[in-house]
Amino acid sequence: MKPEAAVVGAGPAGILAATAISRKGYAARVYEEHSVIGEPNHCAGVLSVTGLEELGVKPSDEFVQNRVYGGRVYAPDGGFIEISDRKPRAYIIDRARFDRYLAREAVDVGVDFELSARVEGLRFIEGTCMGVRVGGDVHEPWVVVDAEGAGGKLLSRSGIETGQKGILTGYNTEIEGVGVDPELVEVWLGSELSMDFYAWVVPIDESTVRCGLGTAGVDGIERLKCFAERRFGVEPRRVTSGLLCAGPPVERAAYSGLLLAGDVAGQVKATTGGGVVVGGLCAKLAGETAADALGCGDTCWGRLSDYERRWRDLYERELKTMYTARRLMNRVSDERLNRLVSDLRETGLEDVLEDLVARGDMDMQAGVIREAARNPRLLYVLLRGVGVAALGELVSLLW
Repeated sequence: MKPEAAVVGAGPAGILAATAISRKGYAARVYEEHSVIGEPNHCAGVLSVTGLEELGVKPSDEFVQNRVYGGRVYAPDGGFIEISDRKPRAYIIDRARFDRYLAREAVDVGVDFELSARVEGLRFIEGTCMGVRVGGDVHEPWVVVDAEGAGGKLLSRSGIETGQKGILTGYNTEIEGVGVDPELVEVWLGSELSMDFYAWVVPIDESTVRCGLGTAGVDGIERLKCFAERRFGVEPRRVTSGLLCAGPPVERAAYSGLLLAGDVAGQVKATTGGGVVVGGLCAKLAGETAADALGCGDTCWGRLSDYERRWRDLYERELKTMYTARRLMNRVSDERLNRLVSDLRETGLEDVLEDLVARGDMDMQAGVIREAARNPRLLYVLLRGVGVAALGELVSLLW
């Protein structure tokens, strides 16, 4: 049966978009280039408790590996601050199993998956997306949702640049037989690790971790090996890699016959590169808008632009704030980072940060940043750490 909607990519965004379409009674087909959904797995696998709830996904032992209560942020010199809560703040998940879990739920509501099906291009006629090219064939649904992930190229191959920025490569490895606090994630800052992002240690259990970093450089594997040897005294046996987005939202996510959703639309937390929750929420809006357009028999831009309005009203300011915070952190020198972490500890502000985090939202972080900037003691430390000009840029966006 000819699909009424084609979805590119079987990541969480694509699956959730297709599910939303199918729930409204329309035939949705997901095209996935790999033979197995969820593989290769190159995700750090940290999902907030509240975010999973907002997505409408129940936590399951099938994909949840651990629960964490907070984390430690390490300065380049090894000093750190610890921020934790009395209740679990995030799930550590197996992303491959998570994606397959979502896919089974999608199949249950009628979504069709075509695996080993690489979408090679989009077919545009007079400015309208009229189909997708798969294996030399052209498939012609009424509407397409592009959820191909970070660094997607389908639109650019059609001569349309989305303006996507902040594409990095994330490297991950799993290390066994180490001693870690299973309730805390670790974030490591410093130019030796990554001038563009940070390194992470995600506890799967008391003796196993997922360790990784993000960078725009070509030496990410070597940087990760050096970090693993520094932190655990071992060299990783196997490293996986994949693109991640730490940039702002794209300038446009709705076209005639086509919607962008998830990482390819820059619908990510630029502070962490996490896109499952906010990208998934936007993808559900994309699916709902596509289904409504199918119901009206009109999938031109005028009808699909409702998606643009909805997701930007809900999330654009949050995403741009987090992007500004990411750019700010990228400009802070190692010396200033050392001073910032040291000042936060010496002034006893870890408790203040813990309170802000406990009341805040891991996925929508503008509120936490705004409250931090309103606290005189925190503001003084931030000014010393990041500088007047950089902090002023962030504050100007918040108000």
